[in-house]
Amino acid sequence: MRLGRIILLIALILALGLVLVFVMTRGNQVGGSGVDMAATEQALQTVPVVVIKTDVRRGEVISEAKLEIRNLPTELVTADSTFSSFAQVVGETARIDLAAGTFLNRSMLVGGIGGEGDPEATFQGSDHAWLIQEGMVAFPVPINRFSSVAYGLTRGDYVDVIVTISFVDLDTQFQSITPNQTAGVLSPGANVVIDGTTGGTITANEFGVNNTVAQIVSGGSLSPQGRAELDALLDQPFYYVPSESQRPRVVSQRVFQNLAVLNVGTFPVYNEMGQEVLLATETPVPTGEEAEAAAAAAPQMPTSEPPDIVTLIMWPQDAVTLNYLLYTGAQVTLALRGAGSVNEASTATDAVTLQYLMDVYRIPLPVRLPYGTQPRVDVLIPPILENDLVTEEGAQ
Repeated sequence: MRLGRIILLIALILALGLVLVFVMTRGNQVGGSGVDMAATEQALQTVPVVVIKTDVRRGEVISEAKLEIRNLPTELVTADSTFSSFAQVVGETARIDLAAGTFLNRSMLVGGIGGEGDPEATFQGSDHAWLIQEGMVAFPVPINRFSSVAYGLTRGDYVDVIVTISFVDLDTQFQSITPNQTAGVLSPGANVVIDGTTGGTITANEFGVNNTVAQIVSGGSLSPQGRAELDALLDQPFYYVPSESQRPRVVSQRVFQNLAVLNVGTFPVYNEMGQEVLLATETPVPTGEEAEAAAAAAPQMPTSEPPDIVTLIMWPQDAVTLNYLLYTGAQVTLALRGAGSVNEASTATDAVTLQYLMDVYRIPLPVRLPYGTQPRVDVLIPPILENDLVTEEGAQ
């Protein structure tokens, strides 16, 4: 009996020793290098953030009922773009659709910084402006089927801009196309006047009225300024005048490259509530017998009008240059870049003129032959495509 008590006491002492060893070991791990207490405390730090409680549509004015405040870890929150109180958000307009659970930042609101009455509030502008890189601008360019790669452009493409310009010679003082027209000056005198009713011809004055001022006589289209040349065969001087007006000299060159397409066609217009505004009234759709009669009589037309404008992203100086080219009558054509060549370095191109074509592509000047083709061709006639033909039925 006494031996059993001794064994029980020894077992109890051993159990208490094991418990003491376990507690000391656990304390060393917590207080030692096993756990970073400072990092744990920092991870537990949170800040209040305004969060969308129920879905908010684009253009909707945000009310307090749509909001709630949640405590988020500090590392997940950007202090300069989020909101910490309802007063900063209530009364603002949603810039985009906001799903429940979204914590708000300044870019999601039309008003930008702060709520109603905030003196630091700034207008954020259109959604398109967010797609333009800092320092660059968006510029519109009119297009047609040819100049827009057969309407093959879409938002996000990159294009090169090719410009074709016509040049003519000008009189530096008159700033008019040469050659100038010649005129005769008549000094004041008797019995000589200008009869304006006969196209500027000179007639004798039957009434003997003296003209008191100098008068100018011009032959109009028959009086262009020419040049005198000596005919070698007859050894006589001749005065030559041009047979037609001056022909312009054409040059074509790529002036800009690697420009991003911001939009093709007309941008949608939104009101202050973010709702799309129709720019034109819709035509009532006929129904019943009227619809069947209209469908039978009307030709098959495209379902929508093709775009007539494209908006490009470029540097401000390039935009000013392109604006000048458009207003001075230059022809602008866009060339679509391949997806793999968007980030390629700029490459130089040669300006193309008639002389360039003949030199580089070895186009010879045709010689004067004693024979020719029939019928006579004065103007090049392009091939006629069936899709470009307009039938009388479709034209009505």
